[in-house]
Amino acid sequence: MTAAVKISAGSILICLFAVAAYPSLAQTATSPETTRKGAVKERVETRKEKVETKITNIREKAASREAVLREKLAAFKDKRKATVTERVSTNLNKINENHTKMMLKFLSRASEILSKLEARVNQRTADIKDAAAAKTAIADAKASIATATDAVNAQAAKDYTITVSTETRIKIDAQAQRKHLHDDLAATRELVGDAKKAVATAIEAAKAGRTAKSGTGVKEATPSGQ
Repeated sequence: MTAAVKISAGSILICLFAVAAYPSLAQTATSPETTRKGAVKERVETRKEKVETKITNIREKAASREAVLREKLAAFKDKRKATVTERVSTNLNKINENHTKMMLKFLSRASEILSKLEARVNQRTADIKDAAAAKTAIADAKASIATATDAVNAQAAKDYTITVSTETRIKIDAQAQRKHLHDDLAATRELVGDAKKAVATAIEAAKAGRTAKSGTGVKEATPSGQ
């Protein structure tokens, strides 16, 4: 009887130890993954906060520049020229807004496609021929999309209000600002194009070199006005 009690007590102690140890073991097993995800989330949040702060500062400066423009235009002798100048200035900022919105929409779509591809790669679905190459290409595409997204957000926050030198030179001032916008959009669009190519490369890598079809949806739209 005593032996049975001792065995039973010993078994209970072992069970209790196992139950107590299990959460610790589970936590240890998942800890690296949890830490990695936490680090990634923290970097994303930090980057987002920096972008939002930068956008706020730029918008405040833009409001100040618009006020300066209106003040200078009010002193123009040619009121029609003043009206046209203000309209052109507004349109430049509107063009930038439209283009950057379209770019962000495209990048969001590209991210969705990449996420779906990654899911198929991880599941090793039948259409995935080279998982290892695909994972490497997907990582590169994610980095390219992140770089392009940051660039587009920065571009969206820029202000293209015309800086007036003199009334007689206002046409030159407007042309200079229009060229500035054109060059900035071209540089930003190039990064978006790089992201597009990176996603296409990931798709091709997953399918062992097969070219991605147009049905993948990785197609950049460009609004009119540029």
